[in-house]
Amino acid sequence: MARQVGGWLPSLTFTLDRVNTVIEIHDSAVARIDEQQNDIVVDFLAAYLHKSEGRPGYDPGTGWRQEARLVFGDASVCGDFPDLPCVVMDGGLIVGGEQHDNEIPVPLASAAVAELRLIFDAVHAVTVTGRGVRLQLCGEPRYVEDFKP
Repeated sequence: MARQVGGWLPSLTFTLDRVNTVIEIHDSAVARIDEQQNDIVVDFLAAYLHKSEGRPGYDPGTGWRQEARLVFGDASVCGDFPDLPCVVMDGGLIVGGEQHDNEIPVPLASAAVAELRLIFDAVHAVTVTGRGVRLQLCGEPRYVEDFKP
């Protein structure tokens, strides 16, 4: 579906499904972290997505909100949990040795060892480690803003 975003910026007309996208961890909110059989599921109440024809988060693009779910296979979780839901202050994801500081690539599906670190505040931080991770985006994205570095 082609969509013009920003109203007055015709240069930002693009197909939403064909742009580069990441979830920015520090602007996202976690609704819950649950164990389901051998999996750990992290539900983002309001993940913040950067979409850009270039490098999301660095090049001009747009910001969106969307519910998202990260599922880690054969996983464990540890740390000091805040009361959820809670906004994430900082974090990172490592998948197969590739580090993603403060971002989650979209799409994401990997059988490699993965680790997610979420820092909620000075006291609360949680680490999820598993064999394999997949991202599910839920519902429709909601436009928030134009991003201009």
